[in-house]
Amino acid sequence: MTKNERLKLYDEATTLWGLVAQYDQCIEEMAELTVAINKYKRKVLYGEYKGNDVAKSVVEEIADVSLCLEQMMYFFKDYNINDILDKKLLKLKDEINCMKKQKNI
Repeated sequence: MTKNERLKLYDEATTLWGLVAQYDQCIEEMAELTVAINKYKRKVLYGEYKGNDVAKSVVEEIADVSLCLEQMMYFFKDYNINDILDKKLLKLKDEINCMKKQKNI
């Protein structure tokens, strides 16, 4: 699906269910990703959830959150999100470089 087709779907979803419902759905999907990551972590660290494909759940929730984030970026497009993201990436890069120096890496 092209980006324009996705944006049209976001408009249709907003028309059908309303903007607040779209915000709420994003919050719900992020919470579900949090739960899936915690379950995955417990499986890896402590051997819980034997037989369950918790990695698949994490991937499914990542897809859901990615969809919601693209939708939120579309709704907030007037706020130069990519410029803010670039600044945050530069900050992360500086923090990594600082940590590398401290650890002599």
